[in-house]
Amino acid sequence: MSHDQYRHEHDKKLKAKFHWLTKIRKFWQSDINRATLQLVEIKPGETVIDIGAGMGPATVAAARQGAKVIAVEPSSFMRTILSIRRLGQKARSQIVVADGVAETLPVEDKTIDAVWTVNAVHHWVDLEAAFDELARVLAPGGRIVLLDEDFTHSDHPLHATHHGHEDELTNVYVDEIAEALTARGVHATGQLTTAAGVPVKLIRGVRTP
Repeated sequence: MSHDQYRHEHDKKLKAKFHWLTKIRKFWQSDINRATLQLVEIKPGETVIDIGAGMGPATVAAARQGAKVIAVEPSSFMRTILSIRRLGQKARSQIVVADGVAETLPVEDKTIDAVWTVNAVHHWVDLEAAFDELARVLAPGGRIVLLDEDFTHSDHPLHATHHGHEDELTNVYVDEIAEALTARGVHATGQLTTAAGVPVKLIRGVRTP
């Protein structure tokens, strides 16, 4: 199934793949992924979703903590790398690599204990559809953590690199996102804070019964 209508044009280009390869060390493992998982508070036996899983730093860590992880990733390039990485994990049976996007998650209703994203919300094209999906898949009491590094903040070490490219991405307004999720039965709050030593935009929520 093609999800191209839910991807920004720059994410579809060959140039994006070369960019990802130059950042492979960060995409393989990073402090920001570890910080996000701490916020999710993974419990053994849970079924969770890593949206925009990329090369799987958060996916692999969550599986090691005993969760069954559905790693949702729209890029076939990234899915191939993650699938190969999965084979080298002791917890590989806990990882499912799935083609998908936030706007059309490949899971059943109310079956997910926790959902998170790391630096993915600014890539989402249809926020309303994504919010509908998040509310649909979360089981009662299910948790959500959406974390994007705030590259627009002057204190972010990569601010200069990203400045001027804001129009290519989706704006992440934490209060608006929290309000939209709460209206869908996921009680959420948003804040501008720091994680792993960098400014971030953070939305956290819990699915009400």
